[in-house]
Amino acid sequence: MLRIQATGIMLLITCGYLWFLMGIAWAPSNKIYQQALVALLWLPGLLAMVIFHNHLLEIWRKSRLFCSCLVLFLAWAALSTLWTGAEEPAREFKRVLYVGVFLVSLALLSFEYPERLWHGLAIASVGLALAGITSIYLFYFRDMQPLMARLYGIGQIGHPILGAYVMALVVIWGGRFKPSGVWPNVLWGALMLFALAFIFLGQSRGAVLALITGIFALLLLRGGRAVWLGGAGIGLLCWVGYELFAPLILARGLSYRPEIFQASLDMFLQNPFLGLGIGTDYRVVTFNYPEGFDHTHNGFTHVAVELGLPGVALWISLWLSALHIAWQHRFSADGRLVFGTLVVSLAALQFDAASLWGTPRAEWFVIWLPLALTLALVAQPHSDKLRPVCIEAS
Repeated sequence: MLRIQATGIMLLITCGYLWFLMGIAWAPSNKIYQQALVALLWLPGLLAMVIFHNHLLEIWRKSRLFCSCLVLFLAWAALSTLWTGAEEPAREFKRVLYVGVFLVSLALLSFEYPERLWHGLAIASVGLALAGITSIYLFYFRDMQPLMARLYGIGQIGHPILGAYVMALVVIWGGRFKPSGVWPNVLWGALMLFALAFIFLGQSRGAVLALITGIFALLLLRGGRAVWLGGAGIGLLCWVGYELFAPLILARGLSYRPEIFQASLDMFLQNPFLGLGIGTDYRVVTFNYPEGFDHTHNGFTHVAVELGLPGVALWISLWLSALHIAWQHRFSADGRLVFGTLVVSLAALQFDAASLWGTPRAEWFVIWLPLALTLALVAQPHSDKLRPVCIEAS
């Protein structure tokens, strides 16, 4: 009976995982998206933590450094609610708990049914690519927006920058699950082209750079002529793109990013140890934009401002450890997928995605999902036995 209940809970977590990945675009409203996550992911995840508590210790033993950094970071974030300037510290504490349940839920899913976790990304790459096609149709054809207008997608990928980062991950995942056969390949290629079109039409230079970095990182893993040929192809495409769209690329300059970075460092130095605490509203004011910005536009400086030196040290250690784990698994198809996801996400964190503790949204795809996939890579059975990736999977 207990095994049947455990199987049912894992089935709910599987549905919640798929809903997290695709509901971001297809959910009728953000409220429905969040409520469904509570029913399908948070509550089953809490139950799974109780039923499979023995698995958690085994996962920690597989990668003590990564798991320790993760637990300490979440603990420090939760502790910061004691000095936060947020109106409702208890609410901020609850958000840290949500993040923890999300990470552990996917790790336990990978421990019990690893194929569900990786196949979920294959399904999501198709579902999100279709959302990209729908977005392009609705924005440019139904609403008759000019082609030079920045694309706003459907659902929670409506933000042109954050939605583009999600599509950049779709391209990375799609490369891992390339099908065999002529017509499946034609369909796959069309879906990937529309995902790329979504990125470029969103006019997010950060997303384009993140995707290029991720693709080149995967080429480096392959080695050999793929690096030179792929690198030359990427360089040629970048040169052609610049020649054709230089006015658009240069129109927004550096978007205040150097000034924001300097002002963020100044804020960090004002309270270097404790930080402001999670959930504290702050403004990053620069000399050339006195109205200020509501975050630092950088995931690492945002953590430094909120959680001080201990928090940012743990955050950096967490990502370095995640990259090390993915590198150790670079000869497996799943390891390469996680490595590409981490690289794209790290690039995204340099320019945007500074909302760590909000409810699940597009930022989670480049903040918590990559770390969850890393934990899932550790958790899956026989993860310590690195298997060469087959030719088809590469």
